[in-house]
Amino acid sequence: MPTTLTRLRQRKTKNISGVQFKSGYFYKFKYRAAENDRKPHIIFMYAYEGNHPNTKRQWRFFQAINFTYIPRKIRRRFMKVYLEEREKYEGNLQWDHIKRKFPWLVIAVRRYQYSPGGYIINPEEIPFEEAEDVIVSTWAKDFSKQTIIKLRSKIRKSMEARGKKKKRKKKIISEKRFKSPRYWTHKDTPRQHGL
Repeated sequence: MPTTLTRLRQRKTKNISGVQFKSGYFYKFKYRAAENDRKPHIIFMYAYEGNHPNTKRQWRFFQAINFTYIPRKIRRRFMKVYLEEREKYEGNLQWDHIKRKFPWLVIAVRRYQYSPGGYIINPEEIPFEEAEDVIVSTWAKDFSKQTIIKLRSKIRKSMEARGKKKKRKKKIISEKRFKSPRYWTHKDTPRQHGL
């Protein structure tokens, strides 16, 4: 019996383990498939469900901003600005607007599997009034440095790969230039030009 493919959808609300997750709200839960943070404190962004159009694989996860991946010294300021912006836009805050204000936020966005069941245990919504206390409680955990180091190494490797190509071109050009004696003065020797 062939499986039917469903169209990939992005949802701003999702019922997970009996709790209604809404875009822009705060949540905490235990996560069994964690790489680093087993008890994340997050801002829910949106959930994906359905089959990816290119790979045809099922997507059953949600994306969220995890506070433990935001550097400690920026967390409180981010929280303050986030709540002000949310109030200003009356809850209709777009994630593109947040990314414009905080471009480094990309390192704090994480994906969490919600299906099959059992990955997310004891989810709770955190009221906005308690959000500051939640941020202070996550200060013991900080995975931002580890993530930044990984990101820098990826960038460095890609730049090195590009740089090797450029260095080869420069070396070829410089060899052509210095092999020609017309650039030398009467006092120059080949040794001075690395030949």
